[in-house]
Amino acid sequence: MSEGYEFILTYAERIIGVILVLIGVALTYNTYNNQSAAGWAAGYFTVIGIILVFLGLLTLIVKLK
Repeated sequence: MSEGYEFILTYAERIIGVILVLIGVALTYNTYNNQSAAGWAAGYFTVIGIILVFLGLLTLIVKLK
């Protein structure tokens, strides 16, 4: 693969990781602070937010070849 594509893929991977972390944190925070709005699905939204944070951090830590 050429240098240009590796450069673009590296930054795209980092940007996607940061976006996943931000969405996960926002989802978890808002669900935790306003559980009555989510109703019976508050637990599901909290778990999904934590999973998104974990996936985002994993994307930031792991390096592709």
